[in-house]
Amino acid sequence: MAAENLIEVRNCTMVFPGVKALDNVDFTLLAGECHGLVGENGAGKSTLSKCIIGDYRMSEGQLFVKGEEIHIPSYTVRKSHEMGIAIVHQEFQLMEDLNGLENIFIGRYEKRGPIIDWKKLQKKGEELLEYLQYDLDLRVKVKHLRTAEKQIIQLAKALLDNPDVIIFDELTAVLQEDGIQNIFRIIDLLKAKGIGIIYISHRLDEIFECCDRYTVLCDGKYVNSGFVKDIDKGELVKMIIGRELKNVYPPKSEQFGDLLLEIKNFTSPTSFRDVNLEVRAGEVVGISGLLGAGKTELLHAIFGNHKLVSGEVLIKGEPVKIRNPQQAIKYGLGVIPDERRLLGLNMLFNIRDNTTLASMKFFKKWKVFQNHRKEAEAALEINKRLNLRYHSLYQLVNKLSGGNQQKVVIAKWMLRNCDVFLLDEPTRGIDVGAKFEIYSLISELAKAGKGVILVSPELEEIIGLSNRVYVMYEGKIMDVVEGENITQEVIIQDLLGVVEA
Repeated sequence: MAAENLIEVRNCTMVFPGVKALDNVDFTLLAGECHGLVGENGAGKSTLSKCIIGDYRMSEGQLFVKGEEIHIPSYTVRKSHEMGIAIVHQEFQLMEDLNGLENIFIGRYEKRGPIIDWKKLQKKGEELLEYLQYDLDLRVKVKHLRTAEKQIIQLAKALLDNPDVIIFDELTAVLQEDGIQNIFRIIDLLKAKGIGIIYISHRLDEIFECCDRYTVLCDGKYVNSGFVKDIDKGELVKMIIGRELKNVYPPKSEQFGDLLLEIKNFTSPTSFRDVNLEVRAGEVVGISGLLGAGKTELLHAIFGNHKLVSGEVLIKGEPVKIRNPQQAIKYGLGVIPDERRLLGLNMLFNIRDNTTLASMKFFKKWKVFQNHRKEAEAALEINKRLNLRYHSLYQLVNKLSGGNQQKVVIAKWMLRNCDVFLLDEPTRGIDVGAKFEIYSLISELAKAGKGVILVSPELEEIIGLSNRVYVMYEGKIMDVVEGENITQEVIIQDLLGVVEA
């Protein structure tokens, strides 16, 4: 018996000033299926999902929801909710100072007379969590929850109105492996109820693990659809980027220079203790560890943005004091944070201003006024090197795809000509083609004599790029592995705190 078409998009075209984001795209979602929507950053995945939920009104084309044709000019997000469509975003759409229960029901509180019926809402919230098979105290403020718990709150909020369609937009990009497996389990529950899921992800392994069908977009155009079981990863990559990707990781540089950065006995109040680490010119140093091991906190401490109890920093052999990021920048350090939208960019600035933000003092007229022409020339040149996809340097960065936003963050520090780059999950939420560009860039930085410290939750990434790997376990350096010892077996043992007899 054929499954019902929950969503059908025909000949969707979406035009913004200066760019055609979608060009004659077709898409169909069936009841009870998980449909992977894949493509490079800027391919049009998020734009298509926003057309489906009414956030954007397509310039041309037709949209059908459960067989009913939608009148596009009057289609809104509210209307899509009423028709049973929900979305769970990668970026948290939560109020940090409210608790989980308040976030789930905000705007939809049930009352007894003039008073909110918290007892009834608590019961409903617990029923949602029971359905999701997740144990969570809904009375805790969201700002105190772990990332995986925040995603559960968002998912519970999306399920509140019993939707027929749920869009997962890069839902797992911020999750560790256990959180990802829990999402897969929840997807199976939703499919069993006949709910259709649009699954947007750059992690191709996830597409093969949880999706029934796939649709590939490239540069806003429809490429192909089909059953996941009928293709392999190589074929999918070729459809996404238009070519085979044979060598994912570029050759490692083996030409090392002098010590650029050395940290000794770094100890923070809660995150890590007695950490010693060094990076040489031309070297990529990886930091691996499970969630809560202290990796990100260590990187921010090096950059002067995390409190220390003790520790010493040496830059090119000379002891220095780094008490804040301004001093870190002065000594040649640059950081690409894991939260690029929150920590790496000013989302109200355009591409030019974000690119030159850390180098403004180098673009002065008579040491007083900003030379905006020189800024634009420098920003244009550095972003051209990074193959940034944009239509104007004066385009706001919040209009760029995730991968292109990440390139702007990296461009900022390349323009500053830093000696040491601190990279915290630099490929989070970006596609396979953009990942390869980032990997090639890391290799180029090393060959140019820069030092790179790389934090990543992906072992394959750490192994493929690093000359040396520091493995953290519960805030301490468990092991340092180099050369042929950089293997999954060795690192996984260290990650789990296994000590060989």
